Amino acid sequence: MCQSKQQGVILIISLVMLLLLTLIAVSGMQTTTLEEKIAGNKRNRNLAFQAAESALREAEQFIQGADTAFNPLKLSNGPFQGADCSNGLCPTISSPIWAAADFNWSVKGRSYTGALQAINQQPRYVIELLEQKVNVDSNKMNALFRITAMAWGSDPNVVVQLQSLYNLKVNSFVY
Repeated sequence: MCQSKQQGVILIISLVMLLLLTLIAVSGMQTTTLEEKIAGNKRNRNLAFQAAESALREAEQFIQGADTAFNPLKLSNGPFQGADCSNGLCPTISSPIWAAADFNWSVKGRSYTGALQAINQQPRYVIELLEQKVNVDSNKMNALFRITAMAWGSDPNVVVQLQSLYNLKVNSFVY
């Protein structure tokens, strides 16, 4: 008689155990999904960071290059003497021009010339001439530039902005 009263207990214990296993499995799936999202976001940010680094290096090479069309140290009618950014070359002003709310990177920023893969759009950069020191007696010049690069990951909402200072020293300059 005692056994007939206990026949349903096994069913209840089995259902509780099944419920616990289901909760553990669902929790494990949520953790795995979250970790996948974190890894994807880190990869996306890393892509944007590497793109911004590439743009900074290209800007430094652009400044250092011997391109006669671009002479950053030209003292009259030089590329940095305009009133506004033109193709990513910005004049010396008190506050950074790229920090203004109405600054349009796609219009005023200089486009990266390489072809980076797996990103939403190619990075852009701005070169600002911060300071020029001219020594007329020794015919030497020193110029300090601030380079600001903006890059996007594969998701357009992932944006990385990097900045570097570049000091250019030359033995002669152009009026």
